[in-house]
Amino acid sequence: MAEVPVGRRWPPLLSVTMDLSRVVVQWSGVNIVGSAVSVLHFEHAIGSSTPPDVAAIRTAFATLGSALPISTTISVPGSGETITATNGTLVGTWAAGSTPAPITGSSTDTSAAGVGAVVNWLTGDIVGTRRVRGRTFIVPLSTFAYDQQGTLTTAQLTALGNFATALRAVTPALAIWHRPTSPGATDGTGHLVNGHRIRDHVAYLSSRRD
Repeated sequence: MAEVPVGRRWPPLLSVTMDLSRVVVQWSGVNIVGSAVSVLHFEHAIGSSTPPDVAAIRTAFATLGSALPISTTISVPGSGETITATNGTLVGTWAAGSTPAPITGSSTDTSAAGVGAVVNWLTGDIVGTRRVRGRTFIVPLSTFAYDQQGTLTTAQLTALGNFATALRAVTPALAIWHRPTSPGATDGTGHLVNGHRIRDHVAYLSSRRD
């Protein structure tokens, strides 16, 4: 099965002691599943006042517009919360100064609820015996995005790759939060994303909080 190239990979990284800026991207419209959010985390150096570059995050999501149903709206916030990676405790807030304009899908083709694609985020880190990875669902996509075999078109794989590359270029850097192993534990960690992978097949989403 074809895949978008992972992109540059560096040697394994140690987990980073950091706070994380949480960016909750809202999805709305017809055929939206669950609570309709994409939860992203970005590095927030301890003591820093630098917010995530929400304009660049919006630019990344805007690359998806031609395959999003015309009823779909994606809203990137202009403010949010900062947490500590060790236990998820709220330690502050961030504000970008302005809220980006919403992104509206432009495809008039049909779409199915809960059907689209998924971007897998890669890191160079291992916790326990598992590599730290994350994922972002891009759901729904209109039938414009699929070929006659029911998989993603070459053009759509390229668009998703452009989205992933753009999101990885946002500063401060995109990160994965490895949550604590149990309530009250303090073994959570933050990990910088250094690659991505997109499989050439349809993803199904029964609930949404990615």
